[in-house]
Amino acid sequence: NTFTFNRFSSKWGLDFSNIRNSGKALLTYGYESRQLVDWNAKIRWNLSSSITLDLLGKKGLNGLYTPNFGNRNYELAIHQVEPRVSFIRGTVFRLQSSYKWETKKNLPEYGGEEAASHAINLETKYNVLQNSSINAKFTYNNIRYKVPAITNKNLSVEYIILDALQPGSNYLWTIDFTKRLLNNVEVNLQYEGRKPAETRTIHVGRASVRALF
Repeated sequence: NTFTFNRFSSKWGLDFSNIRNSGKALLTYGYESRQLVDWNAKIRWNLSSSITLDLLGKKGLNGLYTPNFGNRNYELAIHQVEPRVSFIRGTVFRLQSSYKWETKKNLPEYGGEEAASHAINLETKYNVLQNSSINAKFTYNNIRYKVPAITNKNLSVEYIILDALQPGSNYLWTIDFTKRLLNNVEVNLQYEGRKPAETRTIHVGRASVRALF
């Protein structure tokens, strides 16, 4: 469900949305149920034709329930606030920066794990002529993770609550280059890097060619 106010205004606008998703599957070890509920709000304010301020808020729930494997269960209460500023220069250049504060807390009966993250994001896009574009993004995310002393380690909830990162300082960066060859062939080169806390740096490179019809 989505409610929008002042959607087509060039000055400001509000958006509210609610997403509910649930499912139940019969697997070899029994039933597994998942539940996802999100309440999202966004306030948009255009300071000028080039500068836009956004304020995003989220309150959510993410749950996994497996009666036969209680050590995999979790139900996370999620709260998130993200102010964001964007600078746009026509269709050629875009620069966006944001700060995201997020907390996730598991129910005490499922372990009581807690995480609080502070992330700074910087993203840019540059269109070269009419057939090429370069995208780059850098994120610094500092995560504080707390596990009650009496709780056994739950790898399922740890992966979800930390977004596949590690407690402490995490660095992530990506560079994406796309070029159109002729009229219907597109080449894409992508590089991703990450440095999760004290672990080693991970580098991933991808290349693809697409034919457009």
